[in-house]
Amino acid sequence: MSSMYGIGLKLLSTVFFAVMLAIIKYTSSDVPIGEVIFARCFFALFPLVLVTAIQGDWRDCIRTKNPWAHVRRSVVGAGGMFCWFSSVSMLPLPEATAISFLNPLMVVALAAIFLKEVVRIYRWSAVGLAFFGVLIILWPRLSQSSGDVGLVGAILCVTSTFFMASAGILIRHMTKTEKNAAIVFYFFVATSVFSLVSLYWGWVLPDLKTSILLILAGVFGGLGQIIMTKAVSVTEVSLLAPFDYVNMIWNVFIGIVLFSEYPTSTVLVGAFFVIGAGLFVLYRERQLGLAQRAEKQIKSV
Repeated sequence: MSSMYGIGLKLLSTVFFAVMLAIIKYTSSDVPIGEVIFARCFFALFPLVLVTAIQGDWRDCIRTKNPWAHVRRSVVGAGGMFCWFSSVSMLPLPEATAISFLNPLMVVALAAIFLKEVVRIYRWSAVGLAFFGVLIILWPRLSQSSGDVGLVGAILCVTSTFFMASAGILIRHMTKTEKNAAIVFYFFVATSVFSLVSLYWGWVLPDLKTSILLILAGVFGGLGQIIMTKAVSVTEVSLLAPFDYVNMIWNVFIGIVLFSEYPTSTVLVGAFFVIGAGLFVLYRERQLGLAQRAEKQIKSV
């Protein structure tokens, strides 16, 4: 039952994140990205603190043993968020989403380089296959002029996967001493502060409708983060990970209905390779995990 409960929570979190992303794409045409990022992070703090207080102690959000780790993670995460939101404003949602699925494979590569984790031929093959899929998606953009907005968006999207994967590596270390609530809280606070730098280039005073949407983007993003964290706490990560790809379904649907953005054949083919590579790694990791458990059980007998 915990597995079904966790999967249900994971699916619900993908809905919240999809709605948040749709709002960000809609508002980014009228509101500077820095202002959008501020709203996304600042207003996400309220549901985070409220839910943490209800579940236990709100002070879990501020307790930390390694404040500089939060600073490093926040700088990298803020860079990833800026590149990701910028790319969403420039690209059709299906295309941006397909490229973003490179993220978990990027984690594999960075873990091998920086954490010296042993990555065998199967996972390296999957990483290569995913990059091949991204090249298929990018090919129409690469054949266009360098001034093409879509090409800039695609480059930013790929860059965002590097930043997000790097943040994931940093978080792995932080979870040894820091609670999830603190990791998320300090990221939202720091990124809200970082985004204020963009005031120099000018913010706009949004109308009532846009203001409400920006607030909702933060609230939905915060709730999505909370629900996803809860899902991970009750169900194995390897079981939940494949459901990340449900985001593709929501974002394709939203892209078609709200923005009249239909996925092209190259996006679909490239997405097939990227998602297939990701699912292969997840399947491989799960099989290895099951084998290791069986070996431990045999030794304990």
